[in-house]
Amino acid sequence: MQKRKESVLVGAISEILSAYHYSPVVLDDAFSEKCFKLYIEHLDFNKIYLLQSDINVLETYKYKIDDEIKDKTFNFFDLSVEVIEKRIEETTLLYQEMLQSPFDYTVVEQIELNEEKINYPIDKNAQKEMWRKTLKYHTLDKIVDSYNTQLENKKKSDTVVLKSFEELEKEARAYVLKKFDNRFKRIEKLNSEDRLSVYVNTITGCFDPHTSYLPPNDKEDFDISISGKLEGIGATLSVKDEYIKVVNIVPGSASWRQGELETEDLILKVGQGDSEPVDVVGMRLDEAVQLIRGPKGSKVVLTVKKIDGSIKLIPIIRDVVMLEETFAKSTILSSKDNSKKIGYIYLPKFYVDFENAKGRRCAVDIKAELIKLNTEKVDGIIFDLRNNGGGSLADVVQIGGYFIEKGPIVQVKSKMFAPAIKEDSDPSIVYNIYLYYISNFI
Repeated sequence: MQKRKESVLVGAISEILSAYHYSPVVLDDAFSEKCFKLYIEHLDFNKIYLLQSDINVLETYKYKIDDEIKDKTFNFFDLSVEVIEKRIEETTLLYQEMLQSPFDYTVVEQIELNEEKINYPIDKNAQKEMWRKTLKYHTLDKIVDSYNTQLENKKKSDTVVLKSFEELEKEARAYVLKKFDNRFKRIEKLNSEDRLSVYVNTITGCFDPHTSYLPPNDKEDFDISISGKLEGIGATLSVKDEYIKVVNIVPGSASWRQGELETEDLILKVGQGDSEPVDVVGMRLDEAVQLIRGPKGSKVVLTVKKIDGSIKLIPIIRDVVMLEETFAKSTILSSKDNSKKIGYIYLPKFYVDFENAKGRRCAVDIKAELIKLNTEKVDGIIFDLRNNGGGSLADVVQIGGYFIEKGPIVQVKSKMFAPAIKEDSDPSIVYNIYLYYISNFI
């Protein structure tokens, strides 16, 4: 069933891109070679898992990926997953063993940190040596950081007792071990859908860097980010060791109104209504989030461990959560002598609620901010679009029209149809003084 799903997915994506992409590429050996290089980079960017012999084996498919796409086969993908998972398992044992005892700090050594200048290890001995230097480097870096910190603390208080090098070294190795353990635990939790998503996005990325595939969970997150709302409890979560940790409570949200959930709480179990709760210790964050989110009006019961160690059951009625960081904001900046007032508008994305015609949309909010700044009689406006990844084209056109009487805003061209010009047809102007536009996208 899984193979059939993969075949249908890749087949559909290939057909859609070939039929509708503005500038489709030919699926040939050159395309295959490009995909192979990009996928290997995604598979092991830092060159810390795979051996050169692994690359040699995988290279037998270097010019066959185009054929596999056409035939809807996954021999290369399956082999790559088998190889990388085996090497990750071996590497886990390697670093854990190395960090059990001190390194030789009497030897002066060099390490290359630029991935582009590093080759894949020729064999396991070379890989072991590379890992030894890497772990030694991270340990030394932590020793220096801890040593400098205690010196600063010593300056502030004579009661601070400086630790010996041996003590600092032992603590540093423990720190590095925990850091790599956390990294590898995240890797171990990658599932088949995650692996497939990387492979499929490699293929779409070889058409152009702006075309990507969103698996179901990512699509849901995208919809949330573009609308600025979701249905849930209103808490920001992260992973701490094996626990789901509450790092922020959204003001005005369901959990904020309920009042019992607090930052630093560790979520142990999640129950739907009166049903048996599910243990989320050790669970991937996205999977735990899927359990915690739910329709407005439904009940979720969280079993949490408080900072004092007590265990508490917290029932929360889910509600709509508005993500304020999504929406446009403005302020007024004054010159040093207060002779000039400059309005500042920040727009993180061109957001719109596609499911609710009366929901928040950036064009409406930007107009309100412009009117507000006009009322304050600002001498100019800075429009900050840095890190704005896009969104609703209709809202972009509408916002562009706020600054001109009428005329073309953008031209849209597709493979199937003639170029279409999106124009501003509203003769009114919301703002027509000095406008400064900031962007870090070209």
